[in-house]
Amino acid sequence: MESGMDCSEPTPRVNYDIMQRYIGRKVRLVCKVEEWSGDSLKASTCDGQTVFIKPKQGSQYDTQFVEIEGVVENNTTVQEESYTAFGDSFDMQNYNKLCELSNGPVQELFL
Repeated sequence: MESGMDCSEPTPRVNYDIMQRYIGRKVRLVCKVEEWSGDSLKASTCDGQTVFIKPKQGSQYDTQFVEIEGVVENNTTVQEESYTAFGDSFDMQNYNKLCELSNGPVQELFL
């Protein structure tokens, strides 16, 4: 394990449905960019819902799929702290299953 890394509270990977449990907390959300205006990102989640991302200044969403790490503000909005480009080809159905498994009865396997 890298020194200085805090693993005490891993950041959960969520879909829209699971995100509702984490209002006020940090999550990881992979989404497909639908509309990007510079101060707001409209995106679709792996379970087919619409969310809005408040980007950090300087963020450039230049791939079709991105992972947002940030705080859930309300049931449709995440305040981005960082993002990772996931390219233009990503299997959202498989990712949705990962979210369900990693937040369900076998979640200890993902910690």
